[in-house]
Order: sequence, then structure tokens, then C-alpha cells
Amino acid sequence: MNNSDDNKYVATRDRDFNLMYKMARVNSADIDTATYQRKLDKNKVKKIAAEFDERIANEPKLSYRDGKYYVFDGQHTIAARKRLNNELDVDIICKVYFDMTPEEEAMLFAAQTGISSKPTPGVTLKAKSMGRDNETLAFIKANAAFDIQPSYSDIKGKCRLRCINTAMREFVKLGEKKYKEALKIIVGAWKGTSQSLVSDVIVAVCSFVSIYFGEYDRRKLILKLSHTDPYDIVRISRTYGDGGGKKKALHRIVNIYNNENEADPLPVKF
Repeated sequence: MNNSDDNKYVATRDRDFNLMYKMARVNSADIDTATYQRKLDKNKVKKIAAEFDERIANEPKLSYRDGKYYVFDGQHTIAARKRLNNELDVDIICKVYFDMTPEEEAMLFAAQTGISSKPTPGVTLKAKSMGRDNETLAFIKANAAFDIQPSYSDIKGKCRLRCINTAMREFVKLGEKKYKEALKIIVGAWKGTSQSLVSDVIVAVCSFVSIYFGEYDRRKLILKLSHTDPYDIVRISRTYGDGGGKKKALHRIVNIYNNENEADPLPVKF
């Protein structure tokens, strides 16, 4: 950004985030597009380029810090503008924020809500962890206690948690102690298999823990669940859908626990 640009654009305060920004012309070669952004979607870039209209184009949002520009919204727009310029770097009018800390940058990136720009749950979680968000860090730590890694890039595999939003909701609803109890049951029964770390199973086990906490024998529950395919819970949940799938899946776990347990069965409390 040169002096003429400094004089041309007036600093303005963002009403939503109470931060100062300036509309400025920045060359794409000077913009860091890797720090917060997700993997570049080439098909999305082609679509933006094909439909590009300068009159209604959104400006990429940048943070200027330590002599460097970091993009936290508009990675694909920048790539599309380069595509329209024969893949050569090009000057772009951007909304440039000033005096932000790396933590503020990360949290502002995670706060995006637009349909076209909203980050994936994994990218959002990673950004919030970079922003040192206490709830996010506690959630990540709770999963790490059982060697479970949130899948920031939606990668499948053992001990990879892909249903991040669902798990986070359960963590907030149950609290750390009960959430970790649910993970202890899931990992104890199914050893972190990918089939067990899906939303249907996590919701069912967390619901069980929430309702029956302190009333069941954990070792007995883990043993009985270990003889059950976790996909059995998934199938039941998805067969009945939102209308009753969660309750049916929870009922299945109660029945598994009560099987051959006539002396001390759990009552149906839901």
C-alpha cells in the first residue's frame, strides 16, 4: 500500500467488531492466504471468475500486522482475480483491518457467517484454538485425554472426530466431566474406530450419561457395548430420523445395558 493509497481511503470503524479498517489497494503477491484459510476449492474459484462483476464484487478482508497482510475472508476471491489476470498477481481493493492481535484475527475469521465464506467446523475450531478461546481449548483438551483428535480437514480414521459441531454442543451441554465420561465409554467399547466417533453415537452415549450418570456400572456398559457394532446405533438413529431417531438410539443403549442384568436394570426415564 503506497502513500497515495493511504491518502485516498479513509479509516472507518466496523460496527460489528469495533475495529478500525481502511479500504486499500493491495497486490495479491503481498497477501498471506495460508494462515487461516481452508484448502482452495478450484471449482469455486472458476465459478467466481466466470461470474465476476467488478461492480458488485466483495472485497477480501485483511489484517495488517507486523508489516504483512493476512486474509481472513476472501481467499477464493483473490484466487479468482488472479485467474482473470492470467494467473498473475494483481492489485485488489481490500478491506484492511489494523492493530489486531493474531488471536483477534483468528476469532474474526471463525466468526464468518456467509453461505459462500463460512468456514468448515474443523477450520473454525482450529481458528478459535489459535485465538485462545477458553471453551475451544477445554474441548480440545477433553478429547486429547482419550487420544481423540478433531479432524480439522474432515479426514477419516481411527480417533478422528469429524462431527465437531455435534461434539462441541454435547460438551457445552453436559460439561467437561460428563462429556469425558461419555468419551471414556465410547473409546473403552470401540477403541476409537471411525464408526464410533460419529454424531449419532456421540449424541446417544452423551444422552445416556446425562440421564443415568452415577446409576450404571461403567465397566459393565463398556463390555456390553463392545460386543455391539456401533453402526447398529447409527442405523437405528437414521432409520427413524429427527422425529424419534435419537430416542430410539438411546433406548437401544439402555436395552444393551439391561440385557441379562435382571438384578439391577436401568429404568426408562425418557
